[in-house]
Amino acid sequence: MKRFLRVVSAAALPALVLGACGSGTGTGTGGDPAAASTGGAASAAASVVNADDCADPEGAKAPITGTLKVGWSAPTSGPLADAVGNVIEGMKARFAVENAKGGIGGVKLEVVVKDDAFNPERAKANVGELIQKEGVHVLETFGSGQVDAIADDQNDACVPLLFAQASVPAYRDIEKFPWTTEYLPSADVEMGVVVESLKKKYPNGAKIALAANQTESGQGIANGLKKAIEGTGFTIAAEAPLTDPRTAASSLKSSGAPILVNAGVTTDCLALTQAIGRVGWKPETVIQPSNCADGATLYAPAGDAADGQQILRWLKDPANAAFADDAAVKEYLQLSAANGADSPTNSYTVNGWAIADLMVDDFTRAAKLEGGLSRVSIMQAARTQNYQPPMFIDGISFTMSPTQAYGVLAFQPFTWKAADKAFAVGGDVIDISSQYDK
Repeated sequence: MKRFLRVVSAAALPALVLGACGSGTGTGTGGDPAAASTGGAASAAASVVNADDCADPEGAKAPITGTLKVGWSAPTSGPLADAVGNVIEGMKARFAVENAKGGIGGVKLEVVVKDDAFNPERAKANVGELIQKEGVHVLETFGSGQVDAIADDQNDACVPLLFAQASVPAYRDIEKFPWTTEYLPSADVEMGVVVESLKKKYPNGAKIALAANQTESGQGIANGLKKAIEGTGFTIAAEAPLTDPRTAASSLKSSGAPILVNAGVTTDCLALTQAIGRVGWKPETVIQPSNCADGATLYAPAGDAADGQQILRWLKDPANAAFADDAAVKEYLQLSAANGADSPTNSYTVNGWAIADLMVDDFTRAAKLEGGLSRVSIMQAARTQNYQPPMFIDGISFTMSPTQAYGVLAFQPFTWKAADKAFAVGGDVIDISSQYDK
C-alpha cells in the first residue's frame, strides 16, 4: 500500500494555518463561498498532499471538467434509511443552488448513490463500483464501519473521502490516511465538551451510568467519555451494552448514578429513553449523543421520559424558535425548499446541506490552486480548510490544519422540553480548541 504526505515545516505551519482562516461568516449561498476560507494557504497547499505515490498520478491530477461526481455509499434501505435519505436530500438541494449559479467555474455538481444497507462489506463493494464504473471524483459514506471498510481502498486509489459521517480517531491520522476526512466531531472532542458542561452542574464530580452501543461508533463515544473524565471527580459507576435497551436501563438504574450518558447511534436514542421510562428511572441528567438531533422522531415520541435530556449541537435548527430570526436560517429555508428539499426543517436535511456547503467551499478553493480543480487539489484544499458554514451555530467552525484533522471543536448545549416538544438553548457555546495544539 503506497501513500504519501509531505508535511510542511513546523516554522511554516502558523502562517499556513492562519492564511487558511477567513471570516467564516459568508452566506455560503449568496456570495463567493471561497471568501470565507481562501487565503495565503492556497499557494502552499501543494506541500500538504500530492499524487506522487498514487497508482495513477496523472488521473489524480487530471482537471475535472463538465461534472464533478460525489459518490455516496449509504444505507438507503433499513432502519437508517429515512435519516440518510434526508441527509442526501439536503446535499442535493445545496448542489442545485450552486449549479444554478454555474457550478464550480462551470463544473456542475452531481450526487451518485449506492445502497449499502449499513453493511461495511457492501460499502466496500460500492466504492469499487463508484470509482471504477461511475468515475466519481469524491466519495462520501455513513458509518464508522463503512469508513473502516473503504479507507484503505480509497486512499490507494487517491479518491478523496470527504466529511465522512463518522468520527473514528484512527482516520484522523493524516499521515496514514491523507485522502480521508471525517465530518462528525471527534468523540474525544464531544465528550470533552460534555464533561466541561457537567462540571458546571457537578463541580465536585459525580457517578455516571454509561449505556454503550457495541459498534465502533458507540465504543468510540464510550472511550471518549472515559478519557475525558480522567483526573476529574467523575467516575463510571456502571456500564451496560445497548443490545437490549430495557435490560441496560434496569442494570444502570441500580447503580444509583445521577448521570446517564448514551454512547449510542441514532437508533438507540429513542429506544433507551423509552426503556428508562418503562423501568421508572429518571436520572438527574441524561446526555444523548450529538447524532441524536431530531426532536420530532427521537424525543417527542417518548413523552415525559425525554424531558430535560441534553444534547450538544453545532448546527442551527430551523424548527427551533431560537433561530427564527437568523438570516442564514431564513435563506436556507427559502433556497432548500425551492431546490427540492421536501423536509427542510429536518435536522438531517440541514446536516446534508451543511456538508454540501463545506464541499462547495472546498471545491471552490481547489479550483483556484495551481492546475485547477482536480482530485489532488480537492484534497489539498480540504487539508487547509477553515470555514463556518452559515448553518453552523455562530462561533463554531470546521477547522483543518496540514497536520491535524480537528473538525468541530465547539458545541452549544440544548435541553429537550417535552411540554413544548422542542429543544431550548441550554447555555453558551463551549469551545475546547485551547486544549488542542493548533
